[in-house]
Amino acid sequence: MSFVSTVCIAAISTALFRMLVPENKFSKQISLLIAAVFLLTGITAVTGADIDLDVRYKAVEEYGVYGDMTADMTENLRRKICGDMTDKLYKLLGEHEIYPEEIHVIVNISGLYSIDITQVKLVFSEGEHAAAEAAAELLSRELSEDIKITNVFR
Repeated sequence: MSFVSTVCIAAISTALFRMLVPENKFSKQISLLIAAVFLLTGITAVTGADIDLDVRYKAVEEYGVYGDMTADMTENLRRKICGDMTDKLYKLLGEHEIYPEEIHVIVNISGLYSIDITQVKLVFSEGEHAAAEAAAELLSRELSEDIKITNVFR
């Protein structure tokens, strides 16, 4: 039933628009445009297709919220920065024969151009206080003074 009603409404609309077209040099172009709209309406009614011209909102609905994608990218970037920094710190400390059990790098990403390493936590076993102090002293010389260096003992 919707097919018949769609074609009837399109036919009536086309007839009304043709009556409103003035007799001047653009009448053929306007008539062609009206015929194209009628033809498109008929094809849409036959195929039952929905023509959605608002691609931006459709993409957001189909592929998820933009914020989820941004959060995933931020998390991947955070992991990459922390992993690379941890590897470099293990290498630097290893060159000075200091071997912590774990190194935790805390990164703050607050925008596209704002990525900060805020803290480095070194985990040592309970009896390695001298190594922990040497590591903290070495890293305080090598890293920016904005990065807080803490030692944790297990």
